[in-house]
Amino acid sequence: MNETVECSETKMNLRVTLDWRTTLATVMLIPTLLFLGFWQLDRADEKVDLIARMDERRVLPPITPLQAQQLRVDELADRQVAMSATFTDGQYVLLDNRLRSGRFGYEVVAFIEDQGLVVPLNLGWIEGDASRQTLPEVSLPVGTHELTGRLYQPNSEAFMLGANPFPAALPGVVQQLSFADWAGDLEAQFAQPIFAFEVRVGEFEPVAFVADWATVNQTPAKHQGYAVQWFTMAAALGLAFIFRSSNIASWLRYRLSSTRS
Repeated sequence: MNETVECSETKMNLRVTLDWRTTLATVMLIPTLLFLGFWQLDRADEKVDLIARMDERRVLPPITPLQAQQLRVDELADRQVAMSATFTDGQYVLLDNRLRSGRFGYEVVAFIEDQGLVVPLNLGWIEGDASRQTLPEVSLPVGTHELTGRLYQPNSEAFMLGANPFPAALPGVVQQLSFADWAGDLEAQFAQPIFAFEVRVGEFEPVAFVADWATVNQTPAKHQGYAVQWFTMAAALGLAFIFRSSNIASWLRYRLSSTRS
């Protein structure tokens, strides 16, 4: 059913004809596009806060994992860490499906010992077999090394395909580090207290693989650019609906010509 509304003008009427299909689609899509735009702006604000937090904590003196255990959880992210890391051959997991410049690979997380704690130390990225027929052979450093790194806490739970158990034997492959789910397995594996937070090794440490950690996965400017795209699509859809449902183009031309005459 169509509904027509007329607004009288001197010689030409402004007509609005509402087709229910077009109207329904527009009413559904425009709020969705606006929501996505504001969501991207919120994400941009989050990234600004993350960068500010990292800059603030980068200038704080390094702490050891043992000292970090005395802090509140919300004080840990991005703190600089210093440790005497003792490596044990084969004591590591590979974080699966990590891409760098379009290449498939893994991140190597070694379980090192420091001051009586077992600390998961992410040594960075290595390239893997994209066919998944073989696993890379990883040679961990030997002995004890004085290292620095940064405490890493993800902002949200990562999506995982199925279960993510701790390997029955090391080394092994996992999707993510799930310390809460692995508590019993980690205790049985190491028989030592576990520092249940990931430490990412410093980029220029001799033991690091590819460890040029990104500050954020997307910059605030990129999120703002996405927001502009969503808002532009909403505006374009709104204008298309107006021109599709009325004779406003002809009416405006008539008004302009009437004004000039």
